[in-house]
Amino acid sequence: MDVDSDSSSSSSSDSNDEELEKYKQDEMKKKIGVLENKILINPSDYDAHVELIEVLRCADDLDQLRAARKRLNDKYPLSANLWLDWIKDEIAIVTTDEEKDNIIKLCEKAVKDYLSIDLWLEYVQFSIGCMSDTTGTDIIRELMERALTAGGLHVPNGNVLFEVYNEFEKLILMSLKQGTDEKAINDQKRRINNLYRRQLSVPLFDMENTYAEYQQWLTVENLEKEKPTVDAYNKALSKLQQIQVFEDRLLSKEVKDRLDSYEEYIRWEKNPKEGGNKPSRIICLYERAIADIPLTQTLWADYIDYIVVTIKEADFILATCKRSVDNCTWSSDLWTTYLIQAEANNQSHEKITAIMEKALSSWFSSPAEYRSLYLLYIFYLRRRLNNTDAETKLKRIEDIRSMLEQGQKFLLESYGYSGDPNCELLLWWTDFEAIITGDMERVRNIWNEILNAGLNQYSSYWMKYINIEIQFGDQKHVRKIFARALMTNTDLPETIGTEWIRYETLYGDLDTLLNCKEKYKTRMKQVQETREKDPKTENKIGTKEKEAKKRKWDEKEPAKTHDEKSNGNFKVPYAKNDNKQEPESSPVKKFKTTEINLDKGGRHMEVEGKENRSVFVSNLDFAVTELEVKDALSSVGHCEVLLVRDFKGRSKGFGYVLFEKPEMVAEALKKDRESVNNRPMFVSKCQPDKQSRSSGLRFPTELEKNKLFVKGLPFTCTKTDIENIFKPYGALKDVRVVTFRNGHSKGLAYVDFEDEVSAAQALLKTDNTVIKDRTISVALSRPPERRDPSEIKSYPPIAKFKSQATPLLLGRRAKLSFTPSVLQKKSAQTASISADDKTPLNNDDFRKMLLGSK
Repeated sequence: MDVDSDSSSSSSSDSNDEELEKYKQDEMKKKIGVLENKILINPSDYDAHVELIEVLRCADDLDQLRAARKRLNDKYPLSANLWLDWIKDEIAIVTTDEEKDNIIKLCEKAVKDYLSIDLWLEYVQFSIGCMSDTTGTDIIRELMERALTAGGLHVPNGNVLFEVYNEFEKLILMSLKQGTDEKAINDQKRRINNLYRRQLSVPLFDMENTYAEYQQWLTVENLEKEKPTVDAYNKALSKLQQIQVFEDRLLSKEVKDRLDSYEEYIRWEKNPKEGGNKPSRIICLYERAIADIPLTQTLWADYIDYIVVTIKEADFILATCKRSVDNCTWSSDLWTTYLIQAEANNQSHEKITAIMEKALSSWFSSPAEYRSLYLLYIFYLRRRLNNTDAETKLKRIEDIRSMLEQGQKFLLESYGYSGDPNCELLLWWTDFEAIITGDMERVRNIWNEILNAGLNQYSSYWMKYINIEIQFGDQKHVRKIFARALMTNTDLPETIGTEWIRYETLYGDLDTLLNCKEKYKTRMKQVQETREKDPKTENKIGTKEKEAKKRKWDEKEPAKTHDEKSNGNFKVPYAKNDNKQEPESSPVKKFKTTEINLDKGGRHMEVEGKENRSVFVSNLDFAVTELEVKDALSSVGHCEVLLVRDFKGRSKGFGYVLFEKPEMVAEALKKDRESVNNRPMFVSKCQPDKQSRSSGLRFPTELEKNKLFVKGLPFTCTKTDIENIFKPYGALKDVRVVTFRNGHSKGLAYVDFEDEVSAAQALLKTDNTVIKDRTISVALSRPPERRDPSEIKSYPPIAKFKSQATPLLLGRRAKLSFTPSVLQKKSAQTASISADDKTPLNNDDFRKMLLGSK
């Protein structure tokens, strides 16, 4: 072939290669530009980040590659493979000590994201390669111990870490044998022997080969086999055979489908009778699961719950919480847990605020998740008010208001009224201002916002507003709100009207009462006309009243018509025994049958044959639920609670608790007077038979020299106000405000001091003190003894109809028109004794007249 021809062909080939390479570079740059633009538009696009890193690795642009990796790591945790690629790329070009230190830092960050045996091996091997003197031995040993703590219990791969550690120690032994220091050689042999014993005591794959290798090493070193090591090996081998079935299930499934298998495996390990409930093994198993399926919210939540109860180490808990939200940024539940644990573990306000800000920058699928986060953080800010000086308190109150405004604004702008449909933020804000700051003008402005948001059609919201005004405001505004509520088209105007009338009977005079009744009458006439025009409205609004009347009527049915079915627990009273069976699709809920049965009046319950494992609870707050009573008695054992309720479903403050075993009753009785919802709960033996039931007050009836009884208090006086009045005279044990069912004060309170001297001093200083234009009366507490029922005289029932009235009252207007007829006779007799005596009767005279004493 011609030489010139060959040169021309070679030159043409080189030119084509250059053009092809240039084309590839141009295409790669275009692809990098597209991916960079994609990330710029959506920084959360994880796949785009990973793809860009792969392209940059091929482009061999190390600086841009480092920047891309750092950017992804700032946004998300990196998988083990991404970390390994990064570390290996850096190791390939390392030259200086500074670069080595940077790789060590990279390794430290890498092993914190997920459990990876390969990452730990890379870290250890690089560190061994960096050893330069004898001081490096201790550093490597410390690093190996950390690696074993993290992954030494990893059943499939943990043996690799032990083997590397063992080889490292054997190399040291070989170097020692070149010298003459017998003591150092023997110490090193013992170190290796202990390491073998540790490895053989852990159930790991391929442990039979490890045991054979251990026997061979003993032979070479002329050492005796130790019985504890053999026993530990046999025990671990037995454990491995038990868990082999769980490991096989994991290996037989794709990584993304392993959640159920991991959960079953973890439950088995947590069971003390099966897996042994060893925290180190359970934590390693959780870490394996998270490394495989890191985007599983429930797995992280279970893991955190476990370490909070078991480990109780603040740094570990907070680090795990941070990892959970880094992986599941969309989970408001995990962010909530993180915030709670940060506060529980005494993190600074700045750190907690930073967590909240990062949480709000995450993406959540519903406004309810944002709302719950705002409320949680606001509750935290409220707790910061405790134990602060006046100046700091004012600033922190402004912080709370600012956060409430921010939350309300965000939800409204982002989601409209659906962001907070029930106005949870604003409702809490009104309570906060009324109770903590006393700024009622602000409260009224906020309530106007709540009502203008469309909630003015619900009478329940009007009643909440009215109750706050009654407790913390003034009568003028209460009447204004009642009038507004009554004239608004609400779902239950009857409720507003009757509550207004009730209010006037307590706080008003005759004019205000008559005015109220007139407005109520006029309004109800308008409502009735509207309902007659639209029967559907009447049916809708009257549903609650009809249900209540029907239930009340059903309770009047004879007991013999009721079918009391038993399910082994409680019996529900008076489940109506209709022969007609409800179809399965019927929306009517069937009553759950129980072993406890109400009597006709609903005043007590009969425990049929279960008295020996039941207790009677009383003195409960009307707002206390069955669940709260159950929680208070949960330490005794499993139980079921049924509170006695009236026909409207309201608790009567007492009920019955049924336990699984009779011996639990004795433990339950020890809970007597334990506080439930800031009120002592009375626990006594179950005595459904009235004849055998013991009588008498549960409170002590003797003189209590360290407790004061206060009456005549303003109805707006809160527990805090009373504490402020009495705490200057001594340490307070408790303050109890006596209230009506609706929570309104009766103007009475009990103040319990730590000692009698303080109580006596407070009595002398506060009796007849004027509080808000009311003179209070203070005395030592001495509850009256309950009288024997046999001593109480029974009177005939009061006449209800005109035909039953006495003839004396029919012909003329009676002076004692509000007095029962039986007492009017007594009054007439008293008046006939001395018609000319004009001396007014005192309270004792009336008491004698009323009780019939002479």
